[in-house]
Amino acid sequence: MVFAGSLQTTRADEVDDAVKGIRAAYNEIEAAKLREETVEFESEDDPVSGSCTRYSKGDELVKIRIIYTQGDHGGSDESYYYSEGELFFAYVSESSWAFTGEENAEGEGETMDTVREHRVYFANGSLLRHLSKEASAKDENALKGLLAKAENKPFKDEEVTGRIYQFGNGLPGAKTAAELISLLTE
Repeated sequence: MVFAGSLQTTRADEVDDAVKGIRAAYNEIEAAKLREETVEFESEDDPVSGSCTRYSKGDELVKIRIIYTQGDHGGSDESYYYSEGELFFAYVSESSWAFTGEENAEGEGETMDTVREHRVYFANGSLLRHLSKEASAKDENALKGLLAKAENKPFKDEEVTGRIYQFGNGLPGAKTAAELISLLTE
């Protein structure tokens, strides 16, 4: 599968066309009947555990979804999409919580839950667009609704974008629990 729209320059209309092609490739993968292979992992040395599912269409790896926690205060649900071995889209949903310093109605430490989503579009090894949205709430049941209402905005943190790109490119080579743990704890 090849997605439409290669980027020659950074003109906005060309980026928009490339993103439309990426969305079409994403929708094609999500609608397809794919072969799944899941690996569960839990480190004995680091506070990291989760699962990684690889999705293939025929012999071609087209998607990897990894869900994991690192420590006690957060986790991540990430999906990476590939065409002909090249990463073209990443969806990353990071969640965390922290104490607010106040007490809730039950007299326990009150917490604030936060979710940040990243949608990152790549072509030919280059960043096309990185969108992010975030919501926080003391009531975790309200969080999903708040996140749905939040606006995706351009995200300009090169370190975060680089981490997502490097991790997405490292995942296809991490096929065992030990390799996944190593990738996550580097």
